[in-house]
Amino acid sequence: MQSAENSPHNDNDFPLAHRPWVKNYRPESNRDVALPETSLSHLMAEAVRTVPQKIALEFFGATTTYGELGDQILRVAEGLRKAGIQHGDRVALVLPNCPQHIVAFYAILRLGAVVVEHNPLYTSAELRHMFEDHGAKAAIVWDKIADNITSLPADIRPKNIYAVNMIEEMPFTMRTALKLPIGSLKASREKLEGTARGTTPWRQFMKNSPLAADHHRPTAHDLALLQYTSGTTGLPK
Repeated sequence: MQSAENSPHNDNDFPLAHRPWVKNYRPESNRDVALPETSLSHLMAEAVRTVPQKIALEFFGATTTYGELGDQILRVAEGLRKAGIQHGDRVALVLPNCPQHIVAFYAILRLGAVVVEHNPLYTSAELRHMFEDHGAKAAIVWDKIADNITSLPADIRPKNIYAVNMIEEMPFTMRTALKLPIGSLKASREKLEGTARGTTPWRQFMKNSPLAADHHRPTAHDLALLQYTSGTTGLPK
């Protein structure tokens, strides 16, 4: 190992190594912060406990507090648990940016299961390669593209497929407007939702009781996420 004196690099190669920002700190400020070894699931639970009334999510003007978010996470976690999802199992998410995506993400982590993210705009053929690889036991998908999952071969298709309707999380006025018999609004609605045959509606999760507080919690060392590459130069990996 080379000593600093004999290194071919000089200080200018690594200007941040000396933490130049520290000179702007007040004398009484700590230079170093001890980061606790914890999990994303624990951090979310702490936010729910300490700031339940603060806004956690905003979606087209509709808001969700941390308290509401925490309740939804535990109800989805309980639904997945009853469906047989256990620590270490893979659960596929094929969702656009929406509140249900965040709820599902943290619900999976709460069980110690593994989130497997997918681009919801992928074709059935593109998704097939990934499902063959990761072997997810359940999938939570956008209802608009649910057919891309339900049409997968039986040997790789998850046993339980849950369909998310994004419109359900929009403000009341927007949901109402999208139901009007106006051509442009009907076209917008058709772009946002699908029939999702052969799936369980997301709203069924909310009928569950919250996951028991004493259910085993994940640790900082548990696998949390599998994220495939975009596959621009070949198959995603």
